Parts: sequence; C-alpha cells; structure tokens
Amino acid sequence: MKPLPLACAAALFCTTQLAMANVQYTFYANGVTENYSQQGSALFNFSNDGSSLSITLTDTVSPTAAILSEITGLDFTMSAAPASISLVSVTGGSVIDCTNSASPCPPGTGSSPYGWGILGTGNGASLGAGFDGGSFSYQPYGIVNTNYLSAVAGGQLDAPSTNPLLVGPITFTFALTGMPYAPEVSSVVFKFGDPVGVTAVPEPKSLALFAVALLAAGFVARRRQNRS
Repeated sequence: MKPLPLACAAALFCTTQLAMANVQYTFYANGVTENYSQQGSALFNFSNDGSSLSITLTDTVSPTAAILSEITGLDFTMSAAPASISLVSVTGGSVIDCTNSASPCPPGTGSSPYGWGILGTGNGASLGAGFDGGSFSYQPYGIVNTNYLSAVAGGQLDAPSTNPLLVGPITFTFALTGMPYAPEVSSVVFKFGDPVGVTAVPEPKSLALFAVALLAAGFVARRRQNRS
C-alpha cells in the first residue's frame, strides 16, 4: 500500500514552577492514507530528573474502522541519550477482540505490556506492538478510539491477525537511567497500521517554551551542585 503525504503538528507544555515538576510535550498526527484517516496524539511526561517517562497514546480517528487508522508504534528522539530505557507497564483503556465480530466487540484477553516493547539506540527510541525482542510486527494490540467500527468492508479490524485490540488512551511507562534532567523530544513519528509513518515537527512557540524548561533544569542542577 502506497502512503499519501501526511501532515502533523506538535505542541509543548512545560511545567517548571516547582523544582520537581514534570516536563510535558504533546504531539499530534493528522493525515490520510488510501482514504483512511490517521490521527492521534502522544503526551510525553518526563520526571524533572529524567529518571522516568510516560507516553499516553490516543487514537483520535472517530470512529476507528480500519487497520490503517490504528496506532501501532511511535518513534522519537531525545536531546540526551539515556544509558538505558525499559518499558515498565502498559495501562489504561480496555482490551477487545473484534475477530469476526460486529461492534461493540466483546472483551479480549491479554496482560501488560500486551506484546509492546521498545528499542533504544543512542538518543533515539522505537516503541511498537508485536515486539519479539529485536523487531516489531506491529500487530496485534493496535490502539483504536473508544468509538470504533469493526465490521466495515476493507477495514480489517475484524481480521484474526490484528486482534485483540487496545481501546485508548493507553499509557506506556518507562524507566530511564543516565539522564541528568528531562530532555527535549523531537523527530516524533507515529506508526499506523502495518505501519505508515507520520512525522511530527515542533511549532516555533513550542521551542520557545522548551528554552524555559532548559533554564529551569539548569537552575535545579546548580542548586544540587551547591548543596553538594
């Protein structure tokens, strides 16, 4: 399947009033491939000291009615490279099984992390479904909207190979080591379906807000150094 050009936008919100406040970034994807909408949001939430990260993925295609509309992965780059990044848990939403079923689909089975995993190389990371320890098949447990339709001609949400499915929002929690502070996030790519990639580009105002976050991080680092 040949993907059509897709458009994305990103927004950033940094909470820096308190020394231990988290740093948050929100990225959005909006596009169409082969007449199927591909829309979603990714909320990044770093602890101020860079030791933990949560990413909440929401499929905003309503109703989600096709494999090409479900979120199956996310690539991103951080401004600093962690010594390690590991997936701790996958929570939220519900599990459904639409195999040969009309909507609403009955409950599905599975437990965290639902076959999802992450690979980190330098300051880049790839998160995806169908993880075998070294690569991603991106199925099953793709993320759909709370409003979904399984029995739509050609959509294939009811195909056995794609089920079970996760109904978002879904939150992925990670542990990071070797990070001095919450990093900047860039080069965000949403994966849809098998997959089709959507690249997100930060808006200028987002970069300005991040500068404030860097100043806050530097202030915290100096205070810790002075105390030591």
